[in-house]
Amino acid sequence: MAARRRCLLSCLLGLLLSALVGVTSGAELSFTLEPSDIIAVQEQPLMLHCQVNGVPPITTQWRQNGLLLSEGHNHATFTNGSLLIGWFQRTKPDGSSDEGDYECVAQNSFGLVVSRKARVQAAILVPYTAAAVIHILLISLSLIGQAFNL
Repeated sequence: MAARRRCLLSCLLGLLLSALVGVTSGAELSFTLEPSDIIAVQEQPLMLHCQVNGVPPITTQWRQNGLLLSEGHNHATFTNGSLLIGWFQRTKPDGSSDEGDYECVAQNSFGLVVSRKARVQAAILVPYTAAAVIHILLISLSLIGQAFNL
């Protein structure tokens, strides 16, 4: 009889442990999509992607150059974790910049994960002067003439 009770207790303990393991396995957060390095266009929207698997609720925040971004009129974090910068600026009036290293930080009751750093750089557009445009056109016409033996 005592052996049966020990077996029953052992089985119940095993079931309890396996149930606990079943609840916590998969609770760890993992990224299914991390942000990528990107070259952004001045004064255009920019989206950085981040998606996380884990037990809800999951909160997602973003860091720029190691500092948490505050939600504001120019930054929005979507429910899927992605970040929208509504108006990308290399240099803002206050001297700050949207350029830099961005990280996605996700957290649930089981822990916290930080994505890889994504480098965001501004595309540099060089305005052409009228003289430069004429020079390029003359070179192009010359090359076309040479190609057709004109």
